[in-house]
This record gives sequence, structure tokens and C-alpha cells, in this order.
Amino acid sequence: MRIHLWLHACLYAIAYPLLACLSLLHPTWIARLGRWTGVLAFLVDARHRRVCLENLAIAFPDLSARQRRSVTLRCFQNVATTFLELPGLGRIPFEQLVSRVQVEGLENFERAVAKNTGLLILTGHFGNWELLALYVGIWRFRLAFVARALDNPYFDRWLNRIRSRSGNRVIRKRGALRQVLRSLRQGYGVGLLMDQRVTGREGVFVDFFRHQAGSSAALALLACRSGAPVLPVYILREPSGIEHRMCIEPEIPVIRTGQLDQDIRQNTQRFQEVLEGIVRKHPDQWFWMHRRWKGSPTVQYSSQRKKKRRPAPVHR
Repeated sequence: MRIHLWLHACLYAIAYPLLACLSLLHPTWIARLGRWTGVLAFLVDARHRRVCLENLAIAFPDLSARQRRSVTLRCFQNVATTFLELPGLGRIPFEQLVSRVQVEGLENFERAVAKNTGLLILTGHFGNWELLALYVGIWRFRLAFVARALDNPYFDRWLNRIRSRSGNRVIRKRGALRQVLRSLRQGYGVGLLMDQRVTGREGVFVDFFRHQAGSSAALALLACRSGAPVLPVYILREPSGIEHRMCIEPEIPVIRTGQLDQDIRQNTQRFQEVLEGIVRKHPDQWFWMHRRWKGSPTVQYSSQRKKKRRPAPVHR
């Protein structure tokens, strides 16, 4: 344990000067650096490039190979820019940050908040998703969001200082239910990233781009137990690379029949349909780099097929 902490501390000490330098760069330079870093990552990171291309073939079978490569490249560029922007979010004056974000659908937000029952925010890894939470907190609307702790505790503390800079509350993913319900009772909005693969007891399989995908049941469970409205909110990067657009869609009607298992499955399906619609409109702004359909009965990734073909060892 001590050795691990020592290694984590060394990695953080090595990386911190670079993070500090990045935080000083003008946003225009960050955008340019992010585009070129994304191109380089696209060329050298064969594993994630392959995952992106396979995911796009599953979701958009009508796209040509050239179109899928184009979307994959833009995905790499957005992700690279997002990570390079992160250090600057810890020091940029709020007024400058606000000036670079335009809001659409504010009336949907105001209607949901007026119910005074707390607010559940459905979101995903679109655009600069870290900026989204920070920006909502600048409104002085109290936001709590569920996040998995990073493996390196020093980077984790650094990131959470940025995330909570505007008054937000970070809730650890493990054992989050009680804290989330308490936050809702206290009038917080609670944001959950719901576009990643979740299986086992915490997930259910529902349709996502016509294929079964393991999806988190957390939001549906919270919506059924709390009675709070569910509002889709996401952020997009504009073509300039430094400006952003936060989109707030109408509240999603929640099914509450009292049959919890059935309600969770049906509501999770509704939430995934909303996320799918956003991805369809903005495919280059989504995080395609994880195997969203792993474990699906109708999808097999190339790495899974290779493992399946591997001959069993011969014991003598």
C-alpha cells in the first residue's frame, strides 16, 4: 500500500508542472494543441481507434468506412482538447468562462426547478463534460454529481478541487444512494453520467442503437424513489473549439406504477433513448472510446472474437 502511494505521489509530482503550464495557456492555444494532439492520438492509439470504429459500425451501419474514420478523428480531437482544457478550469475567472458558454432551453430548467422537489440531471460524455458541471454551479444552483474516484488519490483530489470550485458537491459512486437522496431533499440538483456500460446488479440490459446494452439503473431507481423530475442536460463544443453550447431538453416523463423492477427497466429504456437521440445528432461529440455493447448477446468486439478462437491449452 505504501509503495503504491509512493508511486502515485511520484507520478503526480512529475505531471503537476505540466498541468500548471497548461492552465496558463490561452484557450485558443489549448484548442489548437488539442486538435493536433487528437490527430497524433488517432494515429498511434490503435486500440481506442479500433474500439471507436467498431462502435460506429454498430451504431451507424450505413456510414462508409471513410465517414466512420472522420467521426473517430473528431472524437479523438474533442477528447484531447477536453483533457487539455481541464487544468485551466481550475483558475479561469468565472466571468470569462460564462462568456464562452451559450445556453439553450433555459425555460426547461426553470420549470423543473420550480417544482421544488430537487432535480435529477441525465447527462453523458458529450463535449467538455467537466465544464458542464462547473458551469451549472456558477449559476449558484447547487449541484451534486456522482463520480468514481480516480486510482491515483493525488490526481483525484486535484480533479475534485476543480469540480467543486463553483460550490458543487462530489459524491463517490460506491454507496452513493443515501447521499444522493439526502442531496435531493436539501434542494440540490444531482447529475449522473448515464452513457457508460454497467452490468451486474447495478445495471439492466435495454436497447441502445437497436442492440442490448448494459445500462445503469441508478437514475431510474432515484427517480422512482424521490419523485424528482429528470432533465436531460449536455454540452457541445462549437466549431471554434473554445466556445460551448449547453443544451437543456424538456423533462422526461417518469413511469411510477409501484412495480419497481418494471419501472426501472422501462425508465432506463426511456433515458437511453434520449441519450441515443443526442448521439445521433452529434456523433463526433460523444465518447466512443469504450466498448458500450460489451456483454450484449447481439454484439461481439474483435478482441472477444479473438479470445473465442484461441485454442485451449493441451495438458500432458
